[in-house]
Amino acid sequence: MKKILLILIVIGTTQVFSQDADIPVVNKFLKFGFKGGLNFNSSGDVTQIVSDFSGIDDAKEQVSGFYVGVYTELKLLMLYLRPELHFTKYDTNFDNITVGQSRIEAPVSLGLKVLPILSGFAGPTFRYQLAGDDSDYSIENVTSNATLGVHFGVRLHLGKLGIDVRYDRGISEQESTLLSSNNVNIGKIDNRPNLLSLGLSYAF
Repeated sequence: MKKILLILIVIGTTQVFSQDADIPVVNKFLKFGFKGGLNFNSSGDVTQIVSDFSGIDDAKEQVSGFYVGVYTELKLLMLYLRPELHFTKYDTNFDNITVGQSRIEAPVSLGLKVLPILSGFAGPTFRYQLAGDDSDYSIENVTSNATLGVHFGVRLHLGKLGIDVRYDRGISEQESTLLSSNNVNIGKIDNRPNLLSLGLSYAF
């Protein structure tokens, strides 16, 4: 009986790997990769941001930062769970003043494939605000560096490559004081901008 069971296990394993000799079983359900992209226009809602993209030149003007990071993806039939970790730099506009900021982001997406190469996704985004990047201004009295957002988007799956568009909106209140280099109080700034991102990922 033990010999028969062993033979069945060997045959079953051989059949699984023979379906695709180049891809181990674990990689069919779990993969890792790098991710990077551009952030656009950190003010206004999604309809206002999209309306500003009437051409390539307009899109270049709307670039407000970038992000780089890593991701892992777990396949669940037609669904997939995809946690990511990003370092993000972006600009915030306040009364014609542009302030550079950076943060760590951890978006966790639940995706649904509607076509073999197309999926939609949504989920929470966990954020940790880092120090401001502009020497002319400083952001003080931050109520909390850790905030929460939500995101949704669409993704193209092209083999190991992926292209996605993601809209991220903050839901945790985070209002801070904006000071000039002379410690002059300029006013309050909303430290949870809405971001539209274009990303490129590569699985390894």
